[in-house]
Amino acid sequence: MMTQRLWLGLAVVYTCTALVQLYLLASTGAVWAGTLTALGFVAALLCTLASWRASKRERDDTREVDSHQP
Repeated sequence: MMTQRLWLGLAVVYTCTALVQLYLLASTGAVWAGTLTALGFVAALLCTLASWRASKRERDDTREVDSHQP
């Protein structure tokens, strides 16, 4: 559960950063802001995927422990 929350928190941080970069792109037209926006959204997507995998792994680990109970 803790790992999942850490990944989700990181995804939120990357998303917020990408939104700020998107604002800079819209207001200044700077190409570097567009590049950073795209990278931020990709990083947020990857963190969300890692969070989903962590939650799935934790569920599988819980099932494995429960299956050993008498």
